Order: sequence, then structure tokens, then C-alpha cells
Amino acid sequence: MRDTSFSPADGDLVLRDDQAEFYAVLDEVRNRRARGARLRLIDSGAFSVLELERLGLAGADLFTSDKAGRTPADLFILNKAARKGGGLVAHFHHGPLGPETAAAFSMRALREAARDGVALFLSNKASARGSEDLIVLAEAAREGGSRLSYYHHGPLNPELAELARRGAWIHVNAFPEEESETVPRLAGLAAAAEAAGGGLIVHLEKAFSDTACEDLLTAGAHLLFRTPPSDYRSPLRPIEEKAARRRLDPKASYLYSEFMR
Repeated sequence: MRDTSFSPADGDLVLRDDQAEFYAVLDEVRNRRARGARLRLIDSGAFSVLELERLGLAGADLFTSDKAGRTPADLFILNKAARKGGGLVAHFHHGPLGPETAAAFSMRALREAARDGVALFLSNKASARGSEDLIVLAEAAREGGSRLSYYHHGPLNPELAELARRGAWIHVNAFPEEESETVPRLAGLAAAAEAAGGGLIVHLEKAFSDTACEDLLTAGAHLLFRTPPSDYRSPLRPIEEKAARRRLDPKASYLYSEFMR
């Protein structure tokens, strides 16, 4: 028996599809929408496409992936329903970006989904990503009125500059030992991405200097501090507060902005 209870608090709710029965989720979608909030449903394959379509029409934001067993045709159905309901469909592609006949979600299928307005998310953490493939998907997403969001692990490479110019949202990790070398490059990426309608999200495992952080904010970067708040006397404290106030597009991250996936 799945749990059918929900938090009574107002605001957005993230829920996995195996945590409650369908009609309980449907009621919660409607209740949240009536209060001006959203229910973000993680699709693991527990609901049918028809049930997800009803949830999308009711106003749910649907977060699916190539691990949920959906097909490209399913994405189009769900995206149409979500648009009518004022929501979105976000698709995280974990697998390789194979040729047209290699898998259900080929490059062509992903490109068409992006052009239809599906929010695409990719990472190079588990699978290598070719820069040309990312650029094609970023351009398709921009044509569809959305943006590609890409979680980049490892050293900054020159190809990220072109991805930024295509309006992608780019997530990167940054470390203070690399400050003098990486801050100018990060600032350039941030400015280029913001000018094209995307942005750069810098996940700071340890804080840069206050000067470097200020330079990145000025360039348009979004700083996510993965550290405890600084002492109120620290010059970093007002910068942390300023970074926290900077509005981040909800489509820039897959469910939780603070996670580097």
C-alpha cells in the first residue's frame, strides 16, 4: 500500500510516483495549483502514460528520464498535456547519445523533443558527451522556446564557450585552488550564456575569495555555495546573501538546484 498522505504546508511539493496512489496525487496537483503552487512528479514508470497525461493537464510538472521506460512518442503526449495545464515536462537523459537506430531516445528523438519544448537535461558524470551533440541539442531547445541544461564534471574545456553562446544552462563545480585560472573563464562563460538566454551555475564546494565571487556575480553567474554561511563579519557574507537573492530559472536545474547530477 502506497502512502497517500502529504505535507499540509503550502508551496511546491516534489513527489515520486510510487509514493502515493494516482487519485491522491491528482487531488494534490489540483490543490497545489489552486494555491498558486506546483506539484513536481518524478516519473519512475509506476503510472501509465494516460495517468501522467491527466496529471499534466491538471497542472503537474512531470520529471521523467530514459530510465522510466517512456518512448519519444510518450514525451510528445505528455508535453502537450503539460502545456495545456500550465506546466512542463523535463527529461533527463542518462544514457549515451547514440545514432538514430541505437536506442529509443536517439539523437534525432531528443532533438525533436527539444524542439517541441521539452526541457532536456544531460550530464557527463556517467556518460561522455560530445560537444557537437550538446550544441545540436542546445540549438534545438532554443528553437523550441526552452533551454538545454548540462551538468559538466571535470576541467573546463573550450567547447563550453560555444554551448554558452547557444543559450544553455551550464552547471560546473569550482574549487578555490583553481581560482586564478578558472575565474576569468567562468566569467566569460557566464556572460555569454546570459546574453543568449541561458546561464552559468557555479557550485562552490569551498568559497572563492570575496573579490572572485563578486567578479562572477557581476558577470552574471549564479553561485551556489555548498558551504555553511559565513560569519556575519566576513566580507563573503553579503556576497552569499546577494547570490541567494539572484533569481534562478526553474528550468535550469532538474528538481533541485543544489545538486550536481
